[in-house]
Amino acid sequence: MLAAHHLAGWLPLGAVDAVLALAGVILGALAADLLTGVVHWACDTWGDEHTRWVGPGLIRSFREHHDAPRAMLAHDWIEVNGQSAAGASAVFSLLALPAAQDWLADRVFVAALAWSMLAAASLANQNHQWSHMPAPPRWVSALQRAGLILSPARHARHHRSPYTGAYCVTGGWLDRALDAAGFWRALERAITRATGAMPRSESLWSAPDRSTERGARR
Repeated sequence: MLAAHHLAGWLPLGAVDAVLALAGVILGALAADLLTGVVHWACDTWGDEHTRWVGPGLIRSFREHHDAPRAMLAHDWIEVNGQSAAGASAVFSLLALPAAQDWLADRVFVAALAWSMLAAASLANQNHQWSHMPAPPRWVSALQRAGLILSPARHARHHRSPYTGAYCVTGGWLDRALDAAGFWRALERAITRATGAMPRSESLWSAPDRSTERGARR
């Protein structure tokens, strides 16, 4: 509802503002893909389940997902989306404050980018769960085939040895470019040089996930 409230606040848009809003929406979705990729990479690469604050919940859930990729299919909507939805709602609420609305009023591109990034990131866990479903709803399959959300084929690469790529789970749009550029390994080297910490102190491994084979055959 908060996302719809902000979206309605843009209307009507002139031709120039419509182009700026469209550009903001596209870049915001890509930013969400990168953000979810960074979180996923960080949880797969650094620390363990005993890491303060994030270990018992966030890191542990990502590591367990490698052991049992389809276990998340047993989780209900709140378990899958509750935290991300709460976080997005909190930020949308802040953006609804009069001071924020006044600042965004003449900044259509920034408003659209922020809206798209929040909306897309809040759906990332759901997109991730759908990518592991053997038979998702038809409309979800249609969105996956169109490349609008994370597809089984895109995400399958993350569950193949050595399990060190394809981290983005909003749409997976940036995965190939980031992996080809060596982005994650460069980031790891930079952190190791700065802190002395070594990545992946625990070996990551994954059980075969038949749901991704379905997508890979498409």
